[in-house]
Amino acid sequence: MQVILIRHGNAGAYTQPDHERNLSELGKAQAEQTAAWLAANYQPTLFIHSPYNRAAQTCDIVRANFADVPVLVNAHITPDDDAAFAVNDLANTLDTLADDSVVVIVFHMNIIAKVASIITGEAADGFDLAEARVYDTAVFAPGLATEISRFAPNL
Repeated sequence: MQVILIRHGNAGAYTQPDHERNLSELGKAQAEQTAAWLAANYQPTLFIHSPYNRAAQTCDIVRANFADVPVLVNAHITPDDDAAFAVNDLANTLDTLADDSVVVIVFHMNIIAKVASIITGEAADGFDLAEARVYDTAVFAPGLATEISRFAPNL
């Protein structure tokens, strides 16, 4: 299975509650670059995103070329959630998928870096806005994934 972790694009200022913040124009452009890279290189079979607006909006842009691919909302991958719990929760969903699945998960710093660290067993490394990292893993579990590719928009 391949798992692609994507951080949401740039969001607007903190003028509203965090979960309501929307992508800025820059964030939309970043997500569009990531969408083009994804479409040119992968064929996702499932999209998952956080319930926060900016993650949902990034996911909508990234999956524009894959309208028939299902989308799930995961309430446990928000900025303040526990990464270890998120890995276990995501594993419950991913364990039912075929070995050739390509799953795209859109969420937030700092949890995205912590999740990546847990599944690879490597030190946490921050993600740029709308950055995508691709991991190969037979099982979505601690220490079993290997990063095979990454893309970051150049805006």
